[in-house]
Amino acid sequence: MPPSINPLFERAKQLLRKGTGNSSAEFRSGQWEAINELLAGSGRLFLVQRAGWGKSAVYFITAKLLRMDRLGPTLIVSPLLALMRNQIAAAERMGVKAVTINSSNRGDRDDVAEQIKRGVVDVILVAPEQM
Repeated sequence: MPPSINPLFERAKQLLRKGTGNSSAEFRSGQWEAINELLAGSGRLFLVQRAGWGKSAVYFITAKLLRMDRLGPTLIVSPLLALMRNQIAAAERMGVKAVTINSSNRGDRDDVAEQIKRGVVDVILVAPEQM
C-alpha cells in the first residue's frame, strides 16, 4: 500500500506535524521507512543518522503508535542528560509521555516506577549507567 493511503502513515504524519509545530511538515528521506520497519516488528533496526536528522521523531512516533495498539512503553538508552531534557520537551509536544531514569532524578524513581506500572508512560529514557 502506498504510504499516502496507509492509515498508519497518515497518523504518523499527524504526530510529526504536531511535534514540529509545522502543519505542512513531511518526513525526511528514510524516516517513514524506519518507523514502518519498527512497527512491522520484523526484526531489529540499526539507525545511524547525523545530529538533527530526526531520530527522536522516529522513536517517539513509533512509540506512540505502538502504545495506541496497547503495547508497553519504549525504552531508549540515551547517554547525555542535556539531550534527555530536550527529548522530553520534544516528546511532550508530540503528545508522548516520556520519563527519565538517570543520575539527576534518583529521588523520583518511585514516582517514575509508579507511572510505568499505571501504564501512562510511552517512552522511558534511561542513561546507560542506570541499566
